[in-house]
Amino acid sequence: RKLRSWLNLLSETGPWPTCSAVVPKLGACRCAPVLCSDSCQRGWRLLYILTAFHRCSEVLKPFLLKYLQQASRSTGAQYQGIAKACEQNLKKTFQHGGRLVPPSSMELKAMMAGRSSKRQLFLFPGGIERHVKIKTCTVALEAVEELCYEMGLHRLEAMEEYAIFLVTNRGALIQILPQT
Repeated sequence: RKLRSWLNLLSETGPWPTCSAVVPKLGACRCAPVLCSDSCQRGWRLLYILTAFHRCSEVLKPFLLKYLQQASRSTGAQYQGIAKACEQNLKKTFQHGGRLVPPSSMELKAMMAGRSSKRQLFLFPGGIERHVKIKTCTVALEAVEELCYEMGLHRLEAMEEYAIFLVTNRGALIQILPQT
């Protein structure tokens, strides 16, 4: 099943340009710079997806975290923003266990195009609607916290009284989402 998910992921990310003339030690590329830039960008986006869904081993974790921290803190670095997002994804994956449901093909295409968040509609009793910005690694607890802050509830005890219910098939299926 994991292999099938991995193959689906790779098929959704599109063709990967090859650059056999990359000098890894120097980070220099003797082939067309556009191909390498595109390849690097796709590589970072793939890492973004992987850090959101899969835990790395405990052995790799400190090295990967250190690499991502260095890349995200290097002023003027080309991929500084996505490196920071990968670092945050990895930390959340270790904290909450990563996503249980693999991304849909539509979500994968959006992530590979650089769109990693969406505005999700939340319905309150009485027909009140609120939108919250949801990212790849957002857990229900974070959405509840944001909605509570919007309502002026800042105490943890008050937030614990709220939950998110998933309503599908026009109300035919209703279930509570776990907070992590």
